[in-house]
Amino acid sequence: MARVKYIDPEFRRALEGISPVVRKEVGYSFDIAKRINDILVARHWSQADLARATGKKTPLVTRWLSGTHNFTIRTIAEIETALGAPILNVSTAKVHFRRA
Repeated sequence: MARVKYIDPEFRRALEGISPVVRKEVGYSFDIAKRINDILVARHWSQADLARATGKKTPLVTRWLSGTHNFTIRTIAEIETALGAPILNVSTAKVHFRRA
């Protein structure tokens, strides 16, 4: 993807004002939506197919795939169950913290 050579200074300031937490949250939402879409493409499923499999309405599935939906763990579990494929991969490695 080509890098943008010019960004309006006002727009740049607005982007710089976005907190790291919000950036991470939006990134996760887009990653989840992309993972769901990748599974749909691999299975030759439409959004309507996923809606039927989850018992939801197609406009809701469209929101899921927009990349801006705030997924609950329950919703992710429902989608994973309907697709028969994992969406999230949570590491189970033990983390060791040092006390200060």
